[in-house]
Amino acid sequence: MSYSNVPLIDQQVQSHLSGLLGLAEYRDLLSQTVIRLSDTASRLGEPLEQKDLRKLVHWIKGSLGTLGLARLASIAAQIEVRCCQGTASDEDVPLLRDIIVDSHGALENLLNPLAP
Repeated sequence: MSYSNVPLIDQQVQSHLSGLLGLAEYRDLLSQTVIRLSDTASRLGEPLEQKDLRKLVHWIKGSLGTLGLARLASIAAQIEVRCCQGTASDEDVPLLRDIIVDSHGALENLLNPLAP
């Protein structure tokens, strides 16, 4: 599946969420997600069972989707499906690391203009 047609950041979700929470809370949410993504990346260096990988991917999918990182959430959703089906492969962990790196960068870019 090609994800190039899925936007990296869904501007409507971002705008709605920042309007709903207010800028300070939105900034805090983004900051907390950046920290948690860094922790998640370190866990990927450890051997993981399918169920643990599925839990990590599920969190990533949900968090990134909530924050409007549509393309990355879609890729995480596909990895989650493979985990649930028991068909996740060794290639999924590096792909997941790439998602985290891309997400971290995208979140940092969202945070920069929101700095107090």
